[in-house]
Amino acid sequence: MDLSDNSPEAWAAQERLRFIERALFWRGQLKRKDVREGFGISLAHASGDFQRYFEMNPSAARYDLSAKCYKGLPEMECVLHVPRLEEALALYMGGGSDLAMVPRPADGDRVTRVALPVREASMPVQRAVFQATLYGMQLRVEYGSMTGRRETGDRWIRPQAFAHDGYRWHVRAWCEENHGYRDFVLSRIRNCTISDSPATATAALPTDEDWETWETLTLIANPELPADQRETVEADFGMVAGKLEVRVRRAMRDYTLAHLRLPAWGEKAAPAFLHLENLE
Repeated sequence: MDLSDNSPEAWAAQERLRFIERALFWRGQLKRKDVREGFGISLAHASGDFQRYFEMNPSAARYDLSAKCYKGLPEMECVLHVPRLEEALALYMGGGSDLAMVPRPADGDRVTRVALPVREASMPVQRAVFQATLYGMQLRVEYGSMTGRRETGDRWIRPQAFAHDGYRWHVRAWCEENHGYRDFVLSRIRNCTISDSPATATAALPTDEDWETWETLTLIANPELPADQRETVEADFGMVAGKLEVRVRRAMRDYTLAHLRLPAWGEKAAPAFLHLENLE
């Protein structure tokens, strides 16, 4: 089977093969009728799909005569996609995916997340900011700041990029009032208007050094923890030789540290489990 073939027939066949792989890997079992009923194909066609998949991945599964189904082997490796737990939860535990075409447990959803308040700008603001960023245009915004400085009010900005801090979207923009780059939280932009002047799309701006500069944060387990707890932290974060390196843009550094519950650059608050080895 040619996986580079982009025809509708080839795409449908590839989706069936991925379906087989996902089910064998996560559910651990699959019947031919699951593929037949899920995709509306004949049993013979489904059998052909299994044959093609096992030609690509012969050690993925074995047929269980008593259960009359294929069972994924413990050592199975995926060849058509990179498996992720989020995918399995969506497909087989009530996550609401359209791909969940095999039976689910009958005891209801068994997956939940922390429900955070929604913080997003109005759709006209989102659209205007996106277009200004896309075309390099100047934007007049009414912005409400929480910094305590003179930030609230109307200002001209030149949006350059979008960034998500894990909770909300920011637009990275040149601020004409402050003559520097700032992060503007989209949900704090109350109104905005794109400039209709073509000159604003071509005027040169200084390089955003914080955005263009990449830094490596080296994380270790808090040295003050007992040895067994340090080992647990190292295993939890997948550290190698007791260290984990995280590459971030300088502009996103403090957001990353906040997510890890680490002190921002220059602060001295002690983290509970992690320690930033190269904190300056």
